[in-house]
Amino acid sequence: MLVLTAGLVLFLGVHCLRLVPGLRDTLQARLGATPYKLTYTVISLIGFGLIIYGKVIAHPTPSIWTTPGWGHQAALFAVPVGIILLTSAYAPGHIRRWVRHPMLAGVVVWSGAHLLANAEASAVLLFGSFFVWSLVTFIAACLRETPPPVVKGWGGDLTAIVLGLIAALIILNFHMYLFGVAVIG
Repeated sequence: MLVLTAGLVLFLGVHCLRLVPGLRDTLQARLGATPYKLTYTVISLIGFGLIIYGKVIAHPTPSIWTTPGWGHQAALFAVPVGIILLTSAYAPGHIRRWVRHPMLAGVVVWSGAHLLANAEASAVLLFGSFFVWSLVTFIAACLRETPPPVVKGWGGDLTAIVLGLIAALIILNFHMYLFGVAVIG
């Protein structure tokens, strides 16, 4: 689990820069905007790659706790909601205005749902890390930023819901091939 942990430290660590007031601006001023973005992207991609590889090579261990009997069913409902929230981050609409930070909220829902359904050590490390990071970042972002402007119409919301549901169905049907864990069937 060392590789998984290293990936999480790199990926989530670089994504925590906004939690320290002024740090991101200071780094951008010192490095320049483009080198900062390039460095951020490279560290994120290396971290993401290590997360995937670390999870693949992690040896299965006994569950840390007993997941609730309804955990899998709750995840089947909650994960599509999380994906819709993630999608709505890119579609201006009422969801984005109401939730304020739908990508972070989507990660909270997605990772929390996976924790309900998985209690194996590497899954707890992976989803627990994302849950804590996204919850802390969501709260910090809500405290420091103002809500986006009022939106007219429901086109962005409808787009987010339709694309989110399509993505959720694809992931649901190919979860075994993508992640090695069967969800249905």
